[in-house]
Amino acid sequence: MIKNIIWDRLYDIFADIYIKLNFVNPIETGRITGNLFVVRTGTANFYIYKTGQYIIAFDCGYGKSQIKRELLSLGIKPEDITHLFLTHSDFDHAKGLSVFEKAEIYLSSDEEQLITGKKARKFGIIYNFRIKRRYHLLNDNDIVTVGSTKIKAIATPGHTTGSMSYLIDNEKILIIGDAFRIIKGKVYPIKLYNMDSKKHRESIRKLAYIEDVKLVCTGHRGYYDRFDDAIRHWR
Repeated sequence: MIKNIIWDRLYDIFADIYIKLNFVNPIETGRITGNLFVVRTGTANFYIYKTGQYIIAFDCGYGKSQIKRELLSLGIKPEDITHLFLTHSDFDHAKGLSVFEKAEIYLSSDEEQLITGKKARKFGIIYNFRIKRRYHLLNDNDIVTVGSTKIKAIATPGHTTGSMSYLIDNEKILIIGDAFRIIKGKVYPIKLYNMDSKKHRESIRKLAYIEDVKLVCTGHRGYYDRFDDAIRHWR
């Protein structure tokens, strides 16, 4: 308990620094479209998508009290979330998992070695958030059907070994986590804390060829509705 409080406080300090230096620029919690919502926790954004009787989360942020507070501002309770897709297992994207006790969890099969502690995240000593409950593993191009919505898994390694993006196929909404960042309308690689920067850039090029994306949702800079214009220079 004390260890978690100390870690959360340290992250808040670094979060303030990152925001001031414009490394990240998360947007505030709110509705994006009829079925899509953004949630802010500290430096990060995660996303909620409603489809029929199901409510899907893409990532889950960090800080239990803040997660609950932000969700309630949208009229959503944590127990309402039925499915949760992780883009990767970094602290700021995955530590909030314990808030969502009823959600089915999905993540990349290549990320599993990070969440089990078999592989270090950085420097051989820094390990990612461990998941100690049941989860489903996905591979590149797998499709998960939730109600009438099809979610396509797209392997985008580099930032972490098993980073994964998701395409909500019905509405062509692309959820990318930390696959790239968008600054002043242009896609740029993330330069901090990558496990493999070469693969990271290759993943950006891969995403550049996805057609008809209406909206791209990032992990630290909100969403953008001109994906093709932003990423065309990567083709």
